[in-house]
Amino acid sequence: MAYAAAGDLSGFQRIRDQSQQALDHADSHHDPAPRWARYVTRTELDAITGRGMVTLAQHLTGRHQQRLLTNATTLLHDRALTPTSTYQRSTLRHLTWLGLAHAHAGDLDQAGRAARAAARQAPQITSPRCRHLINDLRDTLAAHAPRTPAIRSVLDDLNHNIPVAGGNGSSTAY
Repeated sequence: MAYAAAGDLSGFQRIRDQSQQALDHADSHHDPAPRWARYVTRTELDAITGRGMVTLAQHLTGRHQQRLLTNATTLLHDRALTPTSTYQRSTLRHLTWLGLAHAHAGDLDQAGRAARAAARQAPQITSPRCRHLINDLRDTLAAHAPRTPAIRSVLDDLNHNIPVAGGNGSSTAY
């Protein structure tokens, strides 16, 4: 994620490839993962990569940005849409990242679907990081609300289920 946040596409790709190779090697040799990394599965690594792609895409333009966002939606899809009672916070975070990826890619219908799913998941989650991320999605969608009635409806659901937190988000003014 550090390379993504810095806007370093080649560094991000290099680390992503090394991570995939390490996971493939461990799988093919039946090596047990270290205790601190046992949660890393192919689906989880895809989700981490997808989050990084959404972050990295904000630093790029044109076809690089679109390609990253398209790939991010594919990678985030399984993790975001496989809700489990054990990892509700993670499901919420990945639904929100999926919504951001779709919104930044211009697919407002899919962004709205992910945002509605996040709104349904969110009331039981109190994590400040999750709330901040949802506010980012809310702000991103709010930019489209004046000309998109369906997005206004999504924002109403978000605002009903998840009140705007601490100064981040003026999305009620659409």
